[in-house]
Amino acid sequence: MKRNFLMKLEYCGADFEGWQIQAKGRTVQGILSDCLSKFTREKISLIGAGRTDSGAHALGQYANFITGKPLKPSEMKYKLNKMIPHDIVVHSCREVPLGFNSRKDAVYRSYRYLISEKLSALNVNFSWIIERRIDISILNDMAARIKESVHFDNFCKVKSRKSSNDCIILDAGWSRYAGFLRFNISANRFLHNMVRLLVGSMAAVERGKMRIEKFYEILENKTDEKTKYIAPACGLYLVDVKYEGINL
Repeated sequence: MKRNFLMKLEYCGADFEGWQIQAKGRTVQGILSDCLSKFTREKISLIGAGRTDSGAHALGQYANFITGKPLKPSEMKYKLNKMIPHDIVVHSCREVPLGFNSRKDAVYRSYRYLISEKLSALNVNFSWIIERRIDISILNDMAARIKESVHFDNFCKVKSRKSSNDCIILDAGWSRYAGFLRFNISANRFLHNMVRLLVGSMAAVERGKMRIEKFYEILENKTDEKTKYIAPACGLYLVDVKYEGINL
């Protein structure tokens, strides 16, 4: 009998070419799919809730797969954690309805971006190091406008644009915590590179490389100009994904 398992994953993206399987390169989806296929002795198709970029991380990535292997979710979690490399961890696993799809059934996703205001050898792969005190009030002024926006055509990788690039932003804001400047944003969907382009553009305004009026023009689609400022992938984290009636 076929069963559908949903996993909550954490991974360090420093040594991965992103989530999605590629022709060449080490990917999170590729490694997990290979391990699951060896373990179940079936061809496993792993569906992720979101595609993280090369070098980006996840605190709460979700992925599901269908198998005929007669195991409890706790056994699946234990066995898989014994097989996968140290930079991926399965935090939890549960059975879900066969029709469940971790990407299509997501209600909203949350991302975080970290900036370090001081030089750090340890945090170089886990944050964007800017090395100076940043004016958080300017950043939060822009974040407030992001929360009111819907059209993000100008904050999307051009080749991945869809017929509609509208996103409903549930929350967006900057804070200081544990030595980092943090940007938290939640939305019903995200476009390719959207968070990194937003952060890079806000940082460009704060540094005086872009006028704040220009940022608002680009954000509100009052111009065809696309933003050219993108933050490094190393500071980006997929924090959580929410589903209707399903918790892990």
